[in-house]
Amino acid sequence: MLNRFNRILIFAVALFVAGCSASDPVTPPLAMGDSVTVAFMATTDLHGWVLPFDYSTDQPEERYGLAKVATLVDSVRRQHEFTMLLDAGDWIQGNQFAEYFSTVAEDAPSYPLLDAMAKMKFDAAVLGNHEFNFGVPYLDKRISQTTVPILAANAYRAGTNDPYYRPYIIQNVGGVQVGVVGLTTPGSAVWDRPRVSGIIDFADGVEAAERFVAEVREAGAEFVVLLMHSAIESRSSYDIEGVAMENFGRAAIESVPGINLAITGHSHRVVDDQTITGPDGNEVPVVQAGRWGSHLGVVEFVLTRNEDLTISAVSSNTTVHSVEHTEASQAIVDLASDAHERVREHVNFSVATTPDSWSARTARIEDSPIIDLIHVVQLHVTGAQLSAAAAFNTGAQFGPGAVTRRDLAQIYPFENMLYKMEITGQQLRDFLEHTSQYFEGAENGAPVINRSWAGFNFDTIAGADYQINLSKPVGQRIENLTYEGNPVRNDAVFTIAVNSYRAEGGGGFSMLYDAEVVWESDKSVRAYMEEYLLEIGAISHSDVFVKNWSLTY
Repeated sequence: MLNRFNRILIFAVALFVAGCSASDPVTPPLAMGDSVTVAFMATTDLHGWVLPFDYSTDQPEERYGLAKVATLVDSVRRQHEFTMLLDAGDWIQGNQFAEYFSTVAEDAPSYPLLDAMAKMKFDAAVLGNHEFNFGVPYLDKRISQTTVPILAANAYRAGTNDPYYRPYIIQNVGGVQVGVVGLTTPGSAVWDRPRVSGIIDFADGVEAAERFVAEVREAGAEFVVLLMHSAIESRSSYDIEGVAMENFGRAAIESVPGINLAITGHSHRVVDDQTITGPDGNEVPVVQAGRWGSHLGVVEFVLTRNEDLTISAVSSNTTVHSVEHTEASQAIVDLASDAHERVREHVNFSVATTPDSWSARTARIEDSPIIDLIHVVQLHVTGAQLSAAAAFNTGAQFGPGAVTRRDLAQIYPFENMLYKMEITGQQLRDFLEHTSQYFEGAENGAPVINRSWAGFNFDTIAGADYQINLSKPVGQRIENLTYEGNPVRNDAVFTIAVNSYRAEGGGGFSMLYDAEVVWESDKSVRAYMEEYLLEIGAISHSDVFVKNWSLTY
């Protein structure tokens, strides 16, 4: 019969063997009563920002960049023998660098951002919703080209409960078996429905956390990190039956036992001073490192092995470090330099000229030519009667002079496709009432912005005339809604050009979710804008601007 010491020894050896491979460093299991310090480092929402450079302005930008994060990572590793480096998703899309390798150079042998992550020795990255923007085949190709483990436990093969991607890893860190479970937001089922439908189903994040935290524990993990492309705000930007909560982070931590650390993303926030109590009474630190490589999150744990061989956290400390005053890693700069110059050459290409100055600074409070440019292109491509578009970036400006690809990326930074849909007059009115929630109301004859409503979810409509009366409550704000001079009847039928995010109900525009799709594109709205401008050669305000909406008080 085995005595207690022999049982402990056999169990420890089993853990050691399970966590090691031929390439792993030989780190013996943490002995009973001993402690070890492990530093977990986190990035999120990199969106193509390898270098501290803004391709939309063709200028250095010292607040962002994975190359600057790399310097901080090196510093942490010098201070701590045992570390893990993890990313919480959205790395394949976001700026012109990412867009270049997803469209122009999609056949490149690798994606330089993933190359940089591999050089930095990331232990794992989770899939974000934007990873699906260019389709599953493209994503799978980029994953096959990297050595970084890519996780997404709740992305299932369509019609099954089998993960399409790797659900978790288990790694020996300082003699402790650390499991990392990766989860992505189910919102991809809405925003990229045409690209994922029939290929991938997105499961509820809380249910998947319960399943795979238990599974990774059974597989030998003694400490579990939940790596989520989801935030802790416990809300969704859509209200669509059958699609689970967008930001399930808090719900997962509060309902699933066995979680020791939560690394979150998706909302672009910085979170460094928060813990959430799990159902087992465990206080779970939460860290989120902003966006675009703006910060590195670091959570230091002192872990000890108890007499019963379990691992406990003696203490933890969470900090989030800005990169703004950090030098970029020369190794990462050198790695990306050729790609950087190719992207600069591409985005500075002139597609047209203009005699006017264009700005989106006031485009959310008054009708503006720069948004009407989007409308004109969408109407031209689709032949629709109406067009919906948003001022994505109120900092967008260009002209007079050349209009370049980087100018277009300022106006339209997303990879949205274009839809032509059929809607009723009632749906049009519902659409406008919904989007008017961008405003809380009015004060002293000026609009009051609703800071909880994302600016990119305020759409204007071209092709119809209307006023938004901010002195009235939502549901009664849209006045004098006319089409070709006639009041819009609720039973009237119109065709409307909208982007794919909106067409699939993104932003809570559920009135469009089941609207009939007449036509859908195979290229992005920005690509159509480029084609349009190349064709006409020159553009002025008078070519596009029609004042058709206004705010009233």
